[in-house]
Amino acid sequence: MIQTVDIPNVFDASAELGKLLPRIPQWRLQKVVSYRRDIDKFLCAKSFLMLEEMLRENFGLAGCPEFSYESHGKPFFREYPKIFFNISHCHRGIACAVTDRPVGIDIEEIQFDEGLAGAVFNPEELETVRNADEPAMKFTELWTRKESFLKLTGEGLKNNMKKTLFEAGKVTFTTGINRPAGYVYSTATWKNI
Repeated sequence: MIQTVDIPNVFDASAELGKLLPRIPQWRLQKVVSYRRDIDKFLCAKSFLMLEEMLRENFGLAGCPEFSYESHGKPFFREYPKIFFNISHCHRGIACAVTDRPVGIDIEEIQFDEGLAGAVFNPEELETVRNADEPAMKFTELWTRKESFLKLTGEGLKNNMKKTLFEAGKVTFTTGINRPAGYVYSTATWKNI
């Protein structure tokens, strides 16, 4: 199950955050308040509450269990080893995936960054982006696929990002584009698991 929420271009993040904070458990509140800007605190709190709602609707959990973390920081539920989740947010939207199989998700604002593209895309991918009708869209699609794959594996960002999708032959990607909100999201799941 995948859920996304659009973030308005103009809204009072501080006021909205004030409505969410009383609903965040103490163990997660530490993460929320660790962010410097109110918009980032809001995104962290809102994404957690999305996860909690999806767990209730899809798995009947009354609340969100406390996260445990793998060696590279990927969160998981120690008490519920057959429930998998992943969260991502950017200033345009939030994406959350909850499922009964491993998953990675990434959401990014539609953009094209030539310097970043040169650092993380192999020559074939870079040519695909540059020759696309909408280079920013293709850049963001490929970037979210790479990052969702690395979140699926639990590796996090790694040094040789240029090889990431070539190593992903055993993965199914699903990509969604929300042009009005200005973001792209991708999920990665293992094939045949």
